[in-house]
Amino acid sequence: MYNFFNFRRLVVLSVVVVFMVVSDARAQDTQISYFVNNLSGNSWQYTYDIRNISLTAGIEEFTIWFDYGLYENLAITTPDPPAGDWDEIVWQPEPLIGDDGGYDGRAEVSTLAIAPGETVSGFAVSFDWLGTGVPGAQFYEIIDPDDFSTLDSGYTVPEPATIFLFGLGVVAIRKRY
Repeated sequence: MYNFFNFRRLVVLSVVVVFMVVSDARAQDTQISYFVNNLSGNSWQYTYDIRNISLTAGIEEFTIWFDYGLYENLAITTPDPPAGDWDEIVWQPEPLIGDDGGYDGRAEVSTLAIAPGETVSGFAVSFDWLGTGVPGAQFYEIIDPDDFSTLDSGYTVPEPATIFLFGLGVVAIRKRY
């Protein structure tokens, strides 16, 4: 009976954490979610979904930042679609000045902008991970391509499936000990 109550408490805590992540994302005009996949050794790949929650101008350009000292050898691995409709570039973290790297996507034409309520999936970047554990959230900005001002910003969030798998791992570890 004691284990049942601890399990119940863990489930309630997991639901609260998921609710906090989802409600935080809803407070923003945009959301970039990610799935991270280990390719081999320290080689990883992020796959992103860009969601326009309520940004009326539409999303024509975004930048996702890769922290200096944690990432290197960035490479675009986006399949087509969406690659054929977006201009994508990456720049490497710069060790001489300690500058972050980045990944930028810009719609080929403004009619391809991500309208409110729409999501474009499949943007992908591979990289070498220099940190410990699994790569996590990154800072992003939604950019106005006309004047380069920031329209919205935030941190990427893991796909709901990733949160669920993390929760299962916690439950498995908890049951074992």
